[in-house]
Amino acid sequence: MLLALAATIQATSHTDPWLEGTYVNVFAPSGMKLRAQPNQNSEVLDIVRYADQVKILNTFDYCDDHFDRIDWIDGHWILVDYEGVTGYLFDGYLSPLPFPSSEDEICSDGYSYAYTLGHYLDQHYPTTQVVDSSAYSLTYLLSNGSKVKRSVSDNYWTIEMQIDGMKISEILNLMRSMVPDRRTRSTFEKSLLFIENSRGEIDQIKVNLGDPVHIRKMPNGKILVKAKGYIGC
Repeated sequence: MLLALAATIQATSHTDPWLEGTYVNVFAPSGMKLRAQPNQNSEVLDIVRYADQVKILNTFDYCDDHFDRIDWIDGHWILVDYEGVTGYLFDGYLSPLPFPSSEDEICSDGYSYAYTLGHYLDQHYPTTQVVDSSAYSLTYLLSNGSKVKRSVSDNYWTIEMQIDGMKISEILNLMRSMVPDRRTRSTFEKSLLFIENSRGEIDQIKVNLGDPVHIRKMPNGKILVKAKGYIGC
């Protein structure tokens, strides 16, 4: 796993993205440790499995003191309930996003993320408005506020997605959930490049596979995802 990383992680101001009482999904492929205190060294209360749900209990202590970085994912330790057990989970692997639910949302049989990410959004979020349409491109809005542009050029088709209300880690973890097996996941992890901004935050992730993907946090807070796929003959 490659990374572009400054010498130190600077303290930054973070906005609480969670609503108390909501349920979120666990996207960590190997599961997560529910801990008694908001740090990696405290007592382990339980193991939360991949695809399980936890309930957000409170958000009053969402602060820089609970900020952490695990495997190049930025996040906070938050208080949750898991099957009646109360403890802290690292939120860098939590998301309200639904899991992929069809074969078209899995990167197998030559499919690229330019196909699977676009199909995922179209599958789970209905189109609300077509913004622009031509013979070689289509731009439209989805019910979750995302703006999607699909285009075709020189044997490649690309998709650009501006996604609101999500963290950059949520997109990365969604892509991880689209990997079909351990061998492919290992190749995926080795292809990742994490890039810090001047404030010490991971604000760009590049997936350097055969069909590249670039995930970037924009100045307005939205996440921009660009993926490119080969059309073939």
